[in-house]
Order: sequence, then structure tokens, then C-alpha cells
Amino acid sequence: MTNTNDHHEHLERLMNQLAESVLGLSDEAVLAEPNESGTTTEQEAERTRLVLREASKAFDNVNKLLSIHGHALTSSNWRHGERGYQNNCRDCGLSVNFTVAGDVWGDALGERCAGIDLPTVGRREVSR
Repeated sequence: MTNTNDHHEHLERLMNQLAESVLGLSDEAVLAEPNESGTTTEQEAERTRLVLREASKAFDNVNKLLSIHGHALTSSNWRHGERGYQNNCRDCGLSVNFTVAGDVWGDALGERCAGIDLPTVGRREVSR
């Protein structure tokens, strides 16, 4: 399970990195890009918001799936690969991958975390 604070810190770092990349551009470059693609700045801003919302939803979905199986991730260990983003459970090492489009795969999704002791629920016997 990822810590909610870790999740928010990771998203904040991501947003800061995106902001830094935009701040490095000149005003002319920022305004020229939508015009070159035939869109308005308002359309481009809405498209960017949609991409960020979808990426955030995909990231939240991965965290929910992992928590079901008891896996824990280190937020700073996400790596961008050829097909999407990849990380490993910090307790058992099983992998998880996802794309911004919502594709999710990896060994951690199908197995409980072997690196921690999870409480088990015993069966109750019926008395007669």
C-alpha cells in the first residue's frame, strides 16, 4: 500500500517538474505552439488538463490494485520505460507497470505480497 502522503508528494513533484519545463520556455514559444498545431490556447489548456486528469486516474487505479494485494511502493522509484511506467514492491520485489491510457500489468497485480505478514481470516466452524 502506498502512503497517501507519498502519493501526494509524488504528484506534487510531477506537477513541479512539468511547471519547470514550461517556465523554461519563452512566452513566444508557449503561445506559438498551439497556433502551429491549429488550436487555440484554450483548447490546448483543456487538452493538457484532460491528459493530467487521465494520468492521475491511472496512477490512482494502480495504487488501489496494489493495496488489495498488500504491496507497497516507493513513489520515487517509478521509472518511465518503453511501454509506460514501472515500479517494484519494496517488500517482495514484484513488478507493476501502467500506461497513462490505463493499461496495467505486472506480477504484483496477481499475487499477494510475500514480503509482509498479512493477517488471515480463519474459517468459523458451525456448532450443532
